[in-house]
Amino acid sequence: MKLLLVPVLLAVCIGAQPLTDEQMKKAEGFAFGCLEQHKALNKEHLVLLRDGDFSKVDGETKCFLRCFLQQANFMDAAGKLQHDYAIERLSVSREKSKVEALVKKCSTTEVEDSCETAFRAVECYHREKASLL
Repeated sequence: MKLLLVPVLLAVCIGAQPLTDEQMKKAEGFAFGCLEQHKALNKEHLVLLRDGDFSKVDGETKCFLRCFLQQANFMDAAGKLQHDYAIERLSVSREKSKVEALVKKCSTTEVEDSCETAFRAVECYHREKASLL
């Protein structure tokens, strides 16, 4: 079940530096907690997410992503993306101006449905991660 470590999504999606053991354990905890709430997901869904393949994303997957982003404090309980926190966390190992531009670009993904917002943000970060290089 180590494939369930997929929700190190933020690191994968935005090309962050390798995670420390402590960060990995936290991400693992977030993932397992969210999987408890979204039992319909299977390994295939998570492997596809890890690999940046969003072709089979459904509502359950989108809400899993919302849960994960909320657990990681990148989204609040109301489903609003936490831009300042994202910039703070992501600019630890990246040029802050590039991170700000990326967060601003991917912030335009917010919609009324918080699951959809989470999905669009993760998809945007994945698509635009090269801009951090």
